[in-house]
Amino acid sequence: MIPLLNSVLDWLRAVTPSQVKEYYWAAQEVYLTPWFWAFMISILFLEWVRPGVRTQRVFSWGLAQDFVWFNADLAFRVAALPAFVGLLKLLYDSTTGGRTIAALVPLPLPVKIVAAVVIFDFLQFGNHWIRHKVRPFWHFHSIHHSQRELNTFTDLRIHSVEYCIAETLAFIPMLGLGVPALAVMGVGGFRMWYSRFVHANIGTNLGPLKHIFVSPQYHRIHHSIEPRHQDKNFGVLLTVWDRMAGTMNRNYDEYPATGVIGLEFPPPQRFAPIAFLRDFLRMFLHPFRVLGRPDTRQIAAGAMVQPPAGKQQPDQSAS
Repeated sequence: MIPLLNSVLDWLRAVTPSQVKEYYWAAQEVYLTPWFWAFMISILFLEWVRPGVRTQRVFSWGLAQDFVWFNADLAFRVAALPAFVGLLKLLYDSTTGGRTIAALVPLPLPVKIVAAVVIFDFLQFGNHWIRHKVRPFWHFHSIHHSQRELNTFTDLRIHSVEYCIAETLAFIPMLGLGVPALAVMGVGGFRMWYSRFVHANIGTNLGPLKHIFVSPQYHRIHHSIEPRHQDKNFGVLLTVWDRMAGTMNRNYDEYPATGVIGLEFPPPQRFAPIAFLRDFLRMFLHPFRVLGRPDTRQIAAGAMVQPPAGKQQPDQSAS
C-alpha cells in the first residue's frame, strides 16, 4: 500500500506545474507553523474567559458540528487551495503576459501587501453583499449563517461553491500587484485567523478600534436572526466599507441570537461520527435542493415577528 501511495505522490509531483508547486511550499510554511495553531488555542481561551453568550460552552455540540467543516476546509487548503491559486497564477500570466502593477510602479513589499489587503477587503465586501442579494448565491451562503451557536470554526462552515468565488476575488488582486507566493499565503493565513476570531463566542467590540476593524460583536450582528439586523455589517476586516455603503449597524454593543429564519440544522447531541458526517452531507446538499425556492428570510408583508421571550405582542383588538 505504501509503495503505491509513494508512486502516486511521485506522479503528482512530476505532472504538477512549477508555479503550482510554489504555492504548496508556501502553504506549508504558513499552515504548518506552530504559531498558526497557537492562535487557535488563544481564541478558544478567550471564549472561555470572556464569552459573548455565557450559557454557550466552549466545546459545544455546535463546535463539534463545525469541526467537521474545519476538517473539510483543512483538506481543501492542503490538497486543493495551493493548486487553485497556482492555476489562477497560470491563467493570470497567460491572460496578461505576467504583467503586474508593481512592474509599472515599483513598490516596496510591505506597500504591496497592505494595498493587496485593502483591495481584497473591498472586493470581499462586494462579494459578500452579492452572496446575500442574489438568491442562488444566498442559498449556498445560508449554510454559513444557519449556525445558532457561533464559534471559531463557524468561519469554515463555507460551501465549496461559494469558496471558489471568494478565493478568486482574494488572490487576483495580490497577483496583479506582484505579491510573492509566500506573502499571498501569509495574507490568506492572517485573514483566516482573523475571521475565526470575529466568528468566535467572544464578548468584545475592540474598544476604540471598533471604528476601524470588524470585531466579534460587530460581526455577530451580521449573523443575527432578527429581521432588523438583516443585511447589516458585511465587512470582513475593515468597517469603512459598511460606513460608506450605509449598511453599518451603529449599536456596537448588541449581541443577538444568530441563525436564519426558516432554516435550522441542529447538531447531533451525542458523539457519533456517522451522525456528524450525515449532518455535514445534509447541509452540503441543501443548497442544491432549494436552489429555485424563495429566500426563507423574506417575511411576508404585514407578518408579525415573534417578540423576545418575556415580552408581549401589543394588543391590536381595539383597532
